Amino acid sequence: MEYTTQSLSKLAKVSPRTLRYYDQIGLLKPIRKSSNGYRIYGQNEVDKLQQILFYKAMGMELETIKQMLEFLTLTSNIVDS
Repeated sequence: MEYTTQSLSKLAKVSPRTLRYYDQIGLLKPIRKSSNGYRIYGQNEVDKLQQILFYKAMGMELETIKQMLEFLTLTSNIVDS
């Protein structure tokens, strides 16, 4: 399933501005932009947003969350190869 910024913000109970900010800082990138410029998110991005919100609720700063998720992705890719 795919989600626009608006629909994902409602699902996750965050503001659309939060999702745009996460895109701006490279924390949560959409899978693509539609022909009308809307950000489109997939299931992997929904899962990643859940992780971001969990770590944020634990008091972690966004930059720390970003670094940790990048590290987890990197190590996962190494294990898979």
